[in-house]
Amino acid sequence: MKKRSKPIALILASVLTLCCSPAGAQAKVSDCSKGQKSASKSRITKQINALTKSDWKLAYGYAANSFQSSVSLDAFKEIITKQYFYLLSNSGFDFGACITSQNIFNQLVTIRYHGEKYVLSYYLTLVDKRLGIVAAKEVKPAGTTAA
Repeated sequence: MKKRSKPIALILASVLTLCCSPAGAQAKVSDCSKGQKSASKSRITKQINALTKSDWKLAYGYAANSFQSSVSLDAFKEIITKQYFYLLSNSGFDFGACITSQNIFNQLVTIRYHGEKYVLSYYLTLVDKRLGIVAAKEVKPAGTTAA
């Protein structure tokens, strides 16, 4: 499993490097516009809904091309089932803050699963007018009781 998780770590590291490196630090980071937030919410919602229906091919299709070129559909399925299992049978999700810098978007999403909340930080990119999910990282440990 560690071997297959490596591409996600590399993608996430490159996204963070791009937005947080000295060159990236000069880029303006701002709150997403209404349209940007709506687009990121729509993309993430469609992927999560596909996952809850076990439509792996459709869910994978919402990933960025850069992700798909690094991670196979089988590896994607394994990652989700082992690390993000709560996406598969969640009891709802809510969107939080969204920030952007140079066609990179970061959207917080709270997933409810069996009375617990999991907070994911989704990274999306806009390339050739296509918004794609590059990575998701859990930012709040499991175990918080849902309100």
